[in-house]
Amino acid sequence: MAPERIQFFLPGPAYVREDVRQALTGPVMGHRSAGFQEIYQRLEEGLPQLFRTSGDVFMASSSATLVMEAAVVSTVQKRVLNLTSGAFSERWHEVCQLHGLEADRVAVPWGRAVDPELVRAALRRNSSGRGQYEAVTLVHNETSTGVVNPVEEISRVVREESDALLLVDCVSSLGGAPFETDAWGVDIALAGVQKAMALPPGLVLFTLSERAARQAESVPRRGFYTDVLRYRDRHRGHGPITTPVVSLVYALDFQLRRLLDEGVEERWQRHRRMQQQTLEWAEARNFGCAAEAGARSWTVTCLRPPSSSSTPLSAPQWVAQLAERGYTVASGYGQWKGETFRIGHMGDVQPADLEALFAVMDQILESS
Repeated sequence: MAPERIQFFLPGPAYVREDVRQALTGPVMGHRSAGFQEIYQRLEEGLPQLFRTSGDVFMASSSATLVMEAAVVSTVQKRVLNLTSGAFSERWHEVCQLHGLEADRVAVPWGRAVDPELVRAALRRNSSGRGQYEAVTLVHNETSTGVVNPVEEISRVVREESDALLLVDCVSSLGGAPFETDAWGVDIALAGVQKAMALPPGLVLFTLSERAARQAESVPRRGFYTDVLRYRDRHRGHGPITTPVVSLVYALDFQLRRLLDEGVEERWQRHRRMQQQTLEWAEARNFGCAAEAGARSWTVTCLRPPSSSSTPLSAPQWVAQLAERGYTVASGYGQWKGETFRIGHMGDVQPADLEALFAVMDQILESS
């Protein structure tokens, strides 16, 4: 099938191809039936390739926020360190606070990546006389800012300085940028399917290391839907813990085959090329990239429009002008809402789609 023309560039939910939407229309079947188990077992084999793990990958019918909460509820009883660099890493911190945990924070300004040495300093400063942290939380790819954090280097510091688990949100990077669950020592990695996997929202996928499972066993109250061990145990019977969004599982099965046919690393590199394409266009026209150099996302770019009188359009006006022409980009998020806009170059978007978007943006520049 020829690639569809895509004019939808949100950084999630991403554009969903017509054949994926058609996969949603399969007949509903029982989630304990032999037919469903056949699909589930294909996913058991394929999803670890995407997460780059030799372990299992579990699913929940929810947004990724549920599994953020489940990771905390299941593994932390007292102390946690939250690394924040944008809106979604702040969500980790909020979840921990709501559960009454001693939630310390290493916060860096929006647009910057978390420096591993700041993490080292925090672990050394806060461990003496107060016990070790049970977990460190991190967002790999901050959708709000277009910043990618150095998970591999941070993980190395966490291992050197503590026994804490590393809990990582890879929601907007999985399938679109390098992410190595095992090689980087990530204990729980979690991602919704609606971003670089280019599926409708409603499923979240996650991993669980052996040491995270052992730590969870010592937590007496893990809830029901937030108990990561319950997912593990039910997964061993080739199924989820409760009735899943069966139609989305059909679509996941279909789309995962496409993703693996493209190749995980090849898919990463396509996203890398689109990142470079976006940055080159922006630099040539004096748009500012809100993320610092060296920490720019492969899947979403957050831009500040030029401030010169010759190009007077504000970020919200750019979003509106493109919408009038049939193109969808995202507004800025959180504290950057009025001053930036975001282009999601993720999922099944192709370089040719971006070329068409930038041609329209050039027309807007010429007429402004």
